[in-house]
Amino acid sequence: MVSATHDDGVLLIYTGGTIGAVHADPRDPLSPLAPGGLDRILESLPGYWPRDEEIALGGKRVRVGAVSLDQPVDSSEIEAKHWRELARLIEGHYDDYEGFVVLHGTDTMAYTSSCLAFMLENLAKPVIVTGSQLPIGEPRSDAAQNLVTAIEFAAARTLGHPVVPEVAVLFHNKLFRGCRVRKVSTGDFAGFDSPNLLPLGQAGGRIQVDRAVVRRPPEGPTRLAVSRDPNMDILSLDLFPGIEPAVLRTLFDTPHLKGVVLKTFGAGNAPTTRAFLDAIEYGVREKGLLMVNVTQCFRGEVEQGRYQVSAGLLAAGVIGGLDMTPEAALTKMGVVLGQGLKGRDAADRMQLDLRGEQRAGIYNIHFQPVGAATDGDWPLVLRGRVPLVLAQDGDVFQGPVPYRERRLDRAFLRLLGIETTDGRRGRLDCKVYLDEPDAKEATAEDIPTYLGTVSKRFTTDTDNVILDITRQARRLIDLGHKLTLTLVPLGDSDLTIRSAHIALMTRD
Repeated sequence: MVSATHDDGVLLIYTGGTIGAVHADPRDPLSPLAPGGLDRILESLPGYWPRDEEIALGGKRVRVGAVSLDQPVDSSEIEAKHWRELARLIEGHYDDYEGFVVLHGTDTMAYTSSCLAFMLENLAKPVIVTGSQLPIGEPRSDAAQNLVTAIEFAAARTLGHPVVPEVAVLFHNKLFRGCRVRKVSTGDFAGFDSPNLLPLGQAGGRIQVDRAVVRRPPEGPTRLAVSRDPNMDILSLDLFPGIEPAVLRTLFDTPHLKGVVLKTFGAGNAPTTRAFLDAIEYGVREKGLLMVNVTQCFRGEVEQGRYQVSAGLLAAGVIGGLDMTPEAALTKMGVVLGQGLKGRDAADRMQLDLRGEQRAGIYNIHFQPVGAATDGDWPLVLRGRVPLVLAQDGDVFQGPVPYRERRLDRAFLRLLGIETTDGRRGRLDCKVYLDEPDAKEATAEDIPTYLGTVSKRFTTDTDNVILDITRQARRLIDLGHKLTLTLVPLGDSDLTIRSAHIALMTRD
């Protein structure tokens, strides 16, 4: 049974935006709108008793507190400092309330809801972000309905527990995951949508929650932890036909730049010219930028490596963002970089499903030549008929949900940046084994450690191999020990491989 009442109430946090906006000249209804005060919102909130700080919901009363940012702003003015202040307010009042409603302008609501989702670790209470397309108190405004419904979702409990213990956006009677939502209209009351995930809930005569979609809170006693300092020294970059590689290099030279969200065509595609890929590699490898590939399309996802026009990005070190929204990718990157992670650690963290922002989490197992220093960028050399034995480099980066607690969906071996040593096009023919360091050409293929045979002629100067090893990974990979990977040449080889790793794609 879902109940909309509990003892500890809901805290409203006002940031500004249309919902509380007032005309600069009260006598002129055509004068520009600017952020107003919190009092006006409370005065217009149906069923609210200011003296008792309570609101009537379904014949019952819920305690409602209210605070405001030090300086409410239009959402177009939102910066990382405001996200820090919001997180601080939630953390400071976390033990005093059982739910929170953030009142926010619509223009950057998807950025704020995404960033809060990543900043609030171990969140076990609802944080509902809402706003309106028209100011509260104006005729036909959607503000009061959005606000009351958001309070109802924040207050809803079943069997004594919050119904929606995550960051969400409530707009026009639909509740969306905060790191999945996008603004889709400048004026329609149905101004938001979640393109790749069903709504968490809906409100009609009563509120309904899809428990199959809502994330479960952390198990056992946990304490809210806040990532206070998202690093926004990052760039969001839309590709377009004819983009000049020289422009990319100039952008990548921006002082203090740490990361780039690359918004590409279709399923993660981009130009394949050598000049373009050299510019991308310059950003990733020479400037050390964390670069994530998300699609420009409203629906669908990046499948980096599926088409030749995206394989070059994969080899250059660009991370595939699956079905993350641009807003989620940008704010997730800011929080990851703000945690002080760099290089491969930052890249691996970005690929984990931290808050349900992407359909799968990707856990990477990296390999280096046996005996190589772990901090080097070592090419893997496959020469003659000598097997190449690689050792696992470091531990698998574990996120909020360790790999062992996830369900393996797909697994791929990726050999990236394959080149012939003489610069000519060639081919790769080899057998691949896991945990079989003494494998030879005559080693049997009907054993569990055999991953498959690669036989591929290069179509470009640099190529990649992506081998589906899902069946074998389910039996072999439990991360109980360090793994070895062996490439056994079939015929003479003279190749270098920039990197080798196994990508484990998992779901809850």
